[in-house]
Order: sequence, then C-alpha cells, then structure tokens
Amino acid sequence: MRIALATFSSLLFVCSVSMAAGPAQQGNPDNADVRQLNTDIRNNEADVRKDSADARHDQADINRDRGLRSLDQKREDQDLARGDVKGAQYWNKQRLNENGEIKHDEKDLAHSRLDVKNAKARLSKDISVRHNDVVKASRAGRKT
Repeated sequence: MRIALATFSSLLFVCSVSMAAGPAQQGNPDNADVRQLNTDIRNNEADVRKDSADARHDQADINRDRGLRSLDQKREDQDLARGDVKGAQYWNKQRLNENGEIKHDEKDLAHSRLDVKNAKARLSKDISVRHNDVVKASRAGRKT
C-alpha cells in the first residue's frame, strides 16, 4: 500500500510539474515576439522623433533663408532708389543664391516629411502586430 501511495504521489507530482511547465514553455515564444515588437516600437518611436526634428530643422532653414532673401530684396530696392546699380546687381545675385538654397531646403524638407510618414507607418504596423500577438496569446491562455 505504501509503495502504491508513493508511486501515485510521485506520478501526481510529475503530472503537475509537466502541466505547469507546458503553458509557460508555449508562452515563451509569444513573449519573445512581443518583446521584439516592443523593441521595434521603441526604435520606430525614436526614428519618428529624429525625423520630426530633421523636418523642423529643415523648416527653420527655409524660414531663415526666406528672411535673408527678403532682406536682400530690401537692400536691392534701397540701392536702386539711391541709383547704385552695381550694389543692386550684387543684392539681386545674393537673392538668387538664396532662392537656390530655399529650393534645396524644400527638397530636404519633403524627404524628411516622407521619412516621418514612413516611420509612423512602421510604428503603427508594429503596434497592430503586437496587439494581435497579445490577443492571440491571451486567447491561447484562456483555452488551457
């Protein structure tokens, strides 16, 4: 009787250990996926912040260049009012250079905005996938 009781208790112990270990082992890959997604989300959020900062910097460059172009136009108008044609030509040339810089900065801004858009799309996709994985894991946990 003692042998049967010892055998039965050890069998119960083994079954309880295997049942306790089963769901935890199945949950680990899901947890690893969620952890990886969390890392990806943090990285994507950092990309959004960086790209947004680049876009703000590009917009500030454009605003600064437009201010300089406006100032060059005022100087050109003042030189023309005084009859200084050479000075007016100089400021006209400077203004044209500012126009080129503005166009270049506008292209940079367009690229930065596209980078922000793409980073936000990746972030949204990773959040959605993480949500679906968590829901799947949660449903699997309820079934066991």
